[in-house]
Amino acid sequence: MGGVFSAFDVAMGQRITPKSVGSYMAFIYTYNAMQCPMEEIHGRKSALHNALSGGIIGFIGVTNNRIGIPFIDPNTLYRYPFVSPGMAAFAVYGGLGLGLAMIGGKPL
Repeated sequence: MGGVFSAFDVAMGQRITPKSVGSYMAFIYTYNAMQCPMEEIHGRKSALHNALSGGIIGFIGVTNNRIGIPFIDPNTLYRYPFVSPGMAAFAVYGGLGLGLAMIGGKPL
Protein backbone atom coordinates (compact mmCIF):
# COMPACT_ATOMS: atom_id res chain seq x y z
CA MET A 1 0.00 0.00 0.00
CA GLY A 2 2.97 2.32 0.48
CA GLY A 3 3.57 2.05 -3.26
CA VAL A 4 -0.07 2.83 -4.03
CA PHE A 5 -0.01 6.00 -1.94
CA SER A 6 3.30 6.95 -3.54
CA ALA A 7 1.57 6.67 -6.92
CA PHE A 8 -0.80 9.41 -5.72
CA ASP A 9 2.27 11.58 -5.10
CA VAL A 10 3.42 10.98 -8.67
CA ALA A 11 -0.04 11.87 -9.98
CA MET A 12 0.24 15.20 -8.12
CA GLY A 13 3.65 15.89 -9.65
CA GLN A 14 5.86 14.97 -6.69
CA ARG A 15 8.90 12.71 -6.71
CA ILE A 16 8.91 9.27 -5.13
CA THR A 17 11.64 8.87 -2.54
CA PRO A 18 12.46 5.90 -0.32
CA LYS A 19 11.62 8.12 2.67
CA SER A 20 8.11 8.86 1.39
CA VAL A 21 7.39 5.20 0.58
CA GLY A 22 8.74 4.17 3.99
CA SER A 23 6.62 6.82 5.71
CA TYR A 24 3.47 5.54 4.01
CA MET A 25 4.33 1.97 4.95
CA ALA A 26 5.00 2.93 8.58
CA PHE A 27 1.74 4.92 8.75
CA ILE A 28 -0.33 2.01 7.44
CA TYR A 29 1.45 -0.52 9.66
CA THR A 30 0.91 1.61 12.76
CA TYR A 31 -2.73 2.20 11.82
CA ASN A 32 -3.39 -1.54 11.64
CA ALA A 33 -1.27 -2.27 14.72
CA MET A 34 -3.43 0.12 16.75
CA GLN A 35 -6.76 -1.01 15.33
CA CYS A 36 -6.38 -4.78 15.75
CA PRO A 37 -5.95 -4.79 19.56
CA MET A 38 -9.01 -2.56 19.93
CA GLU A 39 -11.09 -5.08 18.01
CA GLU A 40 -9.69 -7.95 20.08
CA ILE A 41 -10.37 -6.17 23.39
CA HIS A 42 -13.96 -5.32 22.45
CA GLY A 43 -14.59 -8.63 20.73
CA ARG A 44 -16.12 -7.10 17.61
CA LYS A 45 -15.18 -5.11 14.55
CA SER A 46 -16.20 -1.47 14.59
CA ALA A 47 -15.59 1.48 12.29
CA LEU A 48 -15.02 3.59 15.40
CA HIS A 49 -11.79 1.66 16.02
CA ASN A 50 -10.60 2.76 12.59
CA ALA A 51 -11.59 6.37 13.30
CA LEU A 52 -9.77 6.39 16.63
CA SER A 53 -6.63 4.81 15.16
CA GLY A 54 -6.51 7.24 12.24
CA GLY A 55 -7.21 10.22 14.47
CA ILE A 56 -4.49 9.36 16.98
CA ILE A 57 -1.89 8.80 14.27
CA GLY A 58 -2.91 12.03 12.53
CA PHE A 59 -2.70 13.98 15.79
CA ILE A 60 0.73 12.63 16.68
CA GLY A 61 2.07 13.05 13.14
CA VAL A 62 0.93 16.66 12.79
CA THR A 63 2.00 17.77 16.28
CA ASN A 64 5.47 16.30 15.61
CA ASN A 65 5.63 17.95 12.14
CA ARG A 66 5.92 14.58 10.37
CA ILE A 67 2.78 14.82 8.21
CA GLY A 68 0.45 17.50 6.94
CA ILE A 69 -3.29 17.90 7.11
CA PRO A 70 -4.95 17.04 3.79
CA PHE A 71 -8.08 18.81 2.54
CA ILE A 72 -7.63 21.81 4.87
CA ASP A 73 -6.47 25.22 3.68
CA PRO A 74 -3.75 26.48 6.05
CA ASN A 75 -5.53 29.84 6.29
CA THR A 76 -8.42 28.06 8.01
CA LEU A 77 -6.28 27.59 11.10
CA TYR A 78 -5.58 31.34 11.17
CA ARG A 79 -9.25 32.20 10.77
CA TYR A 80 -10.28 29.90 13.61
CA PRO A 81 -7.56 30.19 16.27
CA PHE A 82 -9.46 27.94 18.69
CA VAL A 83 -8.85 24.99 16.36
CA SER A 84 -5.36 23.62 16.88
CA PRO A 85 -3.58 21.76 14.08
CA GLY A 86 -3.67 18.60 16.23
CA MET A 87 -7.46 18.82 16.58
CA ALA A 88 -7.87 19.38 12.85
CA ALA A 89 -5.58 16.43 12.08
CA PHE A 90 -7.52 14.18 14.48
CA ALA A 91 -10.76 15.12 12.74
CA VAL A 92 -9.44 14.68 9.19
CA TYR A 93 -7.49 11.45 9.68
CA GLY A 94 -10.17 10.03 11.98
CA GLY A 95 -12.81 10.87 9.38
CA LEU A 96 -10.76 9.19 6.67
CA GLY A 97 -10.39 6.06 8.80
CA LEU A 98 -14.11 6.05 9.59
CA GLY A 99 -15.09 6.56 5.96
CA LEU A 100 -12.84 3.81 4.64
CA ALA A 101 -14.10 1.41 7.31
CA MET A 102 -17.73 2.19 6.46
CA ILE A 103 -17.03 1.67 2.75
CA GLY A 104 -15.39 -1.65 3.71
CA GLY A 105 -18.61 -2.74 5.41
CA LYS A 106 -17.68 -2.42 9.07
CA PRO A 107 -20.58 -1.53 11.38
CA LEU A 108 -20.39 1.55 13.54
